[in-house]
Amino acid sequence: MHTISAHELPIVLQDGEFELRMREEGDMIVNFVKMPAGANFAEPFSHLEGGRCQCPHYGYVLKGRIYTDSEAGRQTYNAGDVFYWAPGHVPGAIDDSEYVDFAPKTEFLELIDGMRKAMGG
Repeated sequence: MHTISAHELPIVLQDGEFELRMREEGDMIVNFVKMPAGANFAEPFSHLEGGRCQCPHYGYVLKGRIYTDSEAGRQTYNAGDVFYWAPGHVPGAIDDSEYVDFAPKTEFLELIDGMRKAMGG
């Protein structure tokens, strides 16, 4: 057993104030994410199936307010909230926000590859 500190993880995606730090842990990925207020992933996710992330995520909001848009509508998450995002979501930030999430490795690595391409990297 061990602990994981966000500051020890490499930054794998960065665009302005958006930052994704990631580490593989067995069959899962651990992510620490910083999103600036107003961030919206509709454009980077437009190339994905249905224009939405198809990877499930379990997480905890550390700071700020984030949301997901899905066919069911918009769900908002505040600092201190635990969340589950089913496949078919698009995340965004209402405030400057930070969260940690856990996702299946195979699906998440496919998502990151697509995001890198969409971000020109």
